[in-house]
Amino acid sequence: MAEVRRNLVLVDGSGYVFRAFHALPELNNSRGLPVNAIYGFIRMLMKLLKDTRPTHIAVVFDSAKKTFRDDLFEDYKKNRVATPSDLLKQIPYIHRAVDAFRIKTIMRDGYEADDVIGTLATRAAKHGIDTVIVTSDKDFKQLVSPRISLWDTMGDKRTGVREVKERFGVEPRALIDIQALTGDPIDNVKGIPGVGEKTASTLIQKFGDLDNLYAHLAEVPACGIRGGAKVAGLLKEHRADVELARQLVRIDTDMPLDVTPESCEWKGIDEQAATELVRELEFTSMLQEIRPSQVELPMTARSETPLGAAEVGKILDELRNAPRISLALLGDGVAADGLQLHRAGKTHVLNRELIPAVATLLAEERPPKACHDLKAHLRRLGALGITLRGADFDTMLAGFLINSGRPEPSLDDLYHEHLAPLGRPSASLPQAEIVSSLCDALAPKLAAQGLDKLFNEIEMPIAVILADMEAGGVGIDASALKGIADEFGKELARLEMECYQAAGRKFNLNSPLQLREILFTELKLPVKGIKKSKSGYSTDADTLEKLASVHPLPRRLLEFRVLAKLKSTYADALGQLIDPATGRIHTTLHQAIAATGRLSSSEPNLQNIPTRSEAGRRIRRAFVAQTDHVLLSADYSQIDLRVLAHLSGDPTLVAAFQHGEDIHMRTAMEVMGISAGKVDAEARRLAKVINFGIIYGMGATRLAGELGISLAEASDYIKRYFERLAGVSAWFRETLDRARKAGYVTTMFGRRRYLPELNAPVGGARAQAERIAINTPIQGSAADLIKVAMIGLHRQIEQRKIDAMMVMQVHDELLIEVKKEALQEAAEVAKQEMEGVAAMRVPLKVELKWGSNWAEMRGGV
Repeated sequence: MAEVRRNLVLVDGSGYVFRAFHALPELNNSRGLPVNAIYGFIRMLMKLLKDTRPTHIAVVFDSAKKTFRDDLFEDYKKNRVATPSDLLKQIPYIHRAVDAFRIKTIMRDGYEADDVIGTLATRAAKHGIDTVIVTSDKDFKQLVSPRISLWDTMGDKRTGVREVKERFGVEPRALIDIQALTGDPIDNVKGIPGVGEKTASTLIQKFGDLDNLYAHLAEVPACGIRGGAKVAGLLKEHRADVELARQLVRIDTDMPLDVTPESCEWKGIDEQAATELVRELEFTSMLQEIRPSQVELPMTARSETPLGAAEVGKILDELRNAPRISLALLGDGVAADGLQLHRAGKTHVLNRELIPAVATLLAEERPPKACHDLKAHLRRLGALGITLRGADFDTMLAGFLINSGRPEPSLDDLYHEHLAPLGRPSASLPQAEIVSSLCDALAPKLAAQGLDKLFNEIEMPIAVILADMEAGGVGIDASALKGIADEFGKELARLEMECYQAAGRKFNLNSPLQLREILFTELKLPVKGIKKSKSGYSTDADTLEKLASVHPLPRRLLEFRVLAKLKSTYADALGQLIDPATGRIHTTLHQAIAATGRLSSSEPNLQNIPTRSEAGRRIRRAFVAQTDHVLLSADYSQIDLRVLAHLSGDPTLVAAFQHGEDIHMRTAMEVMGISAGKVDAEARRLAKVINFGIIYGMGATRLAGELGISLAEASDYIKRYFERLAGVSAWFRETLDRARKAGYVTTMFGRRRYLPELNAPVGGARAQAERIAINTPIQGSAADLIKVAMIGLHRQIEQRKIDAMMVMQVHDELLIEVKKEALQEAAEVAKQEMEGVAAMRVPLKVELKWGSNWAEMRGGV
């Protein structure tokens, strides 16, 4: 069987109960029983199960008895108010609800729920199990690790290692020492008077931990914190309180506990018990949500024993005559550990060594085959030397088209969404059987939404092409890359020194806390218009851009950050990603992440290498063609604006493109009132920002900031744009009206994006949805166009046997590696396929360049 990826969800039960109680108004059933906490708790629990699909889960409650912390400090939690009587009456029902959901309940005398959760999460991490702790309690942040994260479900706020470091500037375990310094008034834990989170964080950043801080107490007055001498005195005076506080706030991660992560396995809801409970409590609205499980038997009873060699031979004819075969590769590695084949209600399992026995069957066009994530199956079977043909249904792609708000949906996601919304976990069925059932469920939904043509003619064929592109990879000059990394390192060292000089002292350039102190306390830079959170003023890129005109430090920091990211993401990392067997980089391409249908890439992300900066061009120089080959770049010119002209039918836009005019010069003439022949480079630049800003829903405030003009001027530009290009204005209105009525927008090829927020009250969510509603038909249509062009180009390369292959797709650009002698033919075919991809009101134009590397290219093919 496939190894199911285990995940453990640990619920801070006591915290959940109190939040449910206080989140809802008083609520009693017909018998007078208070039920608001029960109702809220069950609702939260049901949503949690749907959102996380846990393989393992437990709800942990505090014991009513004293804990070891009470023995350490008799006034521990002395300030806590007594539990309200109305809540006490509901506790037994809450425990019954957890039992009915067949979730393990844990409570241990002498310890708090925090300790139980800490111990279980730590044990799970040691066994390779990822754990999510569901809580709003900040104390749990000390447990965060690469395998342990927090989730405050009511605020939908997730906390991992990165979030802890961004806020506190330290590793999560160091939070114990920070909290020991600040104390915890809620639990009546004394810290150092007057020392808050900011000062405590700075101290631990500088000294590492409490022990080292006290060992170097004499250095505190000169460490750079405000009132350092006074703080040093307080540290010395209250050392005993700090030591006690450290014991009280530290969560015990190794308490004696007879519960293991494995014992928390979730096997689905006890539907009968859950139904009886919600009926008793009169929660009738919940009855329809507790659906009968559609899983008949557990996996152990349904799974097939792996076939032997003789048995494989016997079933081949049966498989060839099947109307469709559903397959699922087992294991997580590049090469498969095994293979499931499902047909006509029966699943066959083959161990890895027997997969070649069905290679001929898999390579035949018939019978048609279905799987989840076709591209991954093509790559993994390819690693075994096996070709897969005849694939006609990918459940991942189908599920994504139906609901583009769920990127790269897993088989488990789709199972629960379309087959068994709240039943037994999908691990109860063979994966290939789930694929088969999903084909039957998803195909009619695709047809009903008019997505079947997009699915069959674009998404399925492009998956095969992307698999070829991943396998082929792109060439990298490793020595050039190393030289670039060395150059970046020297430039970063220079920028770092310039930052120190501008700040007047050394500091950690990667610490938001220290940077905030320098910018707003020491340099006293203006804070008007700067975002502020609980931890202080923002130091993000937008903030630094705003401050760059008033002081040299923000500009240097921006340059440092951009270069540091390029160095770490590309100059340093790309060399490590070169496959020693091929000498090339093999990125992973994603077609089911962006709701617009745009392709993206990861490991490495080749979409975000800057094109206009010198540093970005240096990185691109390392992307090279193999011997006797060149790189051919085929780049759509202003495709988004051409799509806008086609969709809107605006006469001015259409005429400009039909006559081959410079569209940005035309906009400058129309919007700025500049006569022909007098549009200079600056006016054209402003017009270009306006053109693309309109597409992306940029308002007057953002446009003013981008252009460096007043809000009134920006508003006037937008007003004149829509007056002069009335067809665009009308299309905007009509698109929004249709979207509000239908609940979604579509591209030229029928791709849908649902936007329920369009009918929300006036506010940020609705404004964002309106921007997306305008942008998606444009950007999504452009994405679909280039996919269709890729399919046509791939077909022509194969039919004409051109010695060329597509190696990258970056937004509107295709990069093709082609033998020098075939350059002319490849260029002609690329131009023909890309410009003739669809009948439109305006012509599509492609710019062709070629060269030995991606940075140094010339035209004139």
